[in-house]
Amino acid sequence: MAEDIEAKIRRLRELGKASAEPETPPTPVSKPPSKPKPPRRIRRLSSIREREKKKRILIGASIVIIVILVISFAAYSWYSGQKERELKDAKQKKLAELNSYFKGDLLKTSYGQAKYNELKAQIEAANSVEEVKAIDIKSAYLQVYQKYRAELEEKQRQEELKRLNQAKEEKKMEIKLLFEPLLAQPLPQQIRDHALQVENELLAQVENASSITVVNSTDPTPYLLQLWREYYTYRVDSIQGDYVVLEFNGQKKIYTKEQAKAMLSGIQDYTVLMGYNVKEVQFVKMALLLTRDKVVGGFIEPGSKIMIFAQNSTTKQYFQIADLGYVDTVLLPADAGIINLNEQQGSSSSSSSTSNSQSSSSSQSSANAGDTTVSTGGSSSTSSSSSQSYSDSSSASYYYSVNLGEIMKAISSGKIQGSEEAIEQLENYGDNLLALEKRLQLQNVPNNVPFLVIVEVPSVYAPDVLTHINTVYIGEVIEES
Repeated sequence: MAEDIEAKIRRLRELGKASAEPETPPTPVSKPPSKPKPPRRIRRLSSIREREKKKRILIGASIVIIVILVISFAAYSWYSGQKERELKDAKQKKLAELNSYFKGDLLKTSYGQAKYNELKAQIEAANSVEEVKAIDIKSAYLQVYQKYRAELEEKQRQEELKRLNQAKEEKKMEIKLLFEPLLAQPLPQQIRDHALQVENELLAQVENASSITVVNSTDPTPYLLQLWREYYTYRVDSIQGDYVVLEFNGQKKIYTKEQAKAMLSGIQDYTVLMGYNVKEVQFVKMALLLTRDKVVGGFIEPGSKIMIFAQNSTTKQYFQIADLGYVDTVLLPADAGIINLNEQQGSSSSSSSTSNSQSSSSSQSSANAGDTTVSTGGSSSTSSSSSQSYSDSSSASYYYSVNLGEIMKAISSGKIQGSEEAIEQLENYGDNLLALEKRLQLQNVPNNVPFLVIVEVPSVYAPDVLTHINTVYIGEVIEES
């Protein structure tokens, strides 16, 4: 339509030019010498009027043409301005669409920025609304976005792979550290091979894991618990004898082998199991000097099964330091009492004759044994008469008044007569003395009298006994019948 209007305007312009142009003046030529002008002819009135009419027609046509041209130019200008406004509005809308798609992280990429600049240049260079509308921003955005999405997914995949590999390394390091204490033990070859096999299987499981969840779900705890149980069973079985000592947190206790294995198998946390120490039961003899109130009144007998307790010097609390032991010997001290020994011997004979005579003799001796003097004495006499009457008599006596220690010194040094009889009376003196106390329910030996007690205890308890030797108490274990 615009082309038709422009064509009409051009035709109107040509028509106006043709009517407005004067006749082409003749080409000037060299004038001949002037001649006298002929007299002017008087034109006719009708021709003049005709020429005036034509002139008015031409002027009117020119005015009409000018008006038409002005209107046409105004219409063209308005039409051109309208097109420019439409094109400008279309470009602004297209640029707004472009900015709505290409933004954020997508625009930060090199290819996203390049595509944005390319589309923007196309929009700005478009000469018509149709060209602007023909620019497909959405399709271009989808192509760029697919590339950006693929790149983003690859980046995320690489980051996840990095995190997965890091989680794998941390889990493998954790497994190795958890197995290290077990493998550091003196394991038999069979248990060591089993432990290494389990460790390698766990490491392979972690290495082949496809996600962090699978890596974190790999738990070596149940396997370590079973392996530690195998090791402790081996430790218990490798110790000679029927008993073993289990030590935990400084506390020691003796178990039979079956009891020890049952107790260790019942522990569900391998970290607790690691705190136990299995030791062999080796008995040692120890001498304890205890007052009778600390040794069951001194009535305890050799061979008795005992437990040993002690008192904490700070808290004054009593605690057990040995749950098994045996009494070897209990010695009553020599100064626990005084013993008096008396012995007398005598004989006599008589006869008569015709003669009479008389004689007598006596003897006395003494010896020192320690701080005590031991004395012996004897006398004899004979008589006869002239009437032949005769009599003979003799007597001897032995007397000891010493404490037990001094008489034992005298016997051992050979400074006492009748030592065999004295030894016979001294035998089992302590046992008889304590038995008499029991029978009469009367105490003879004071509580502050010390007894020498030889005990047999497992060697693991010896340091504790020696540490608390001044506060040790002995208790006899009552066996159920």
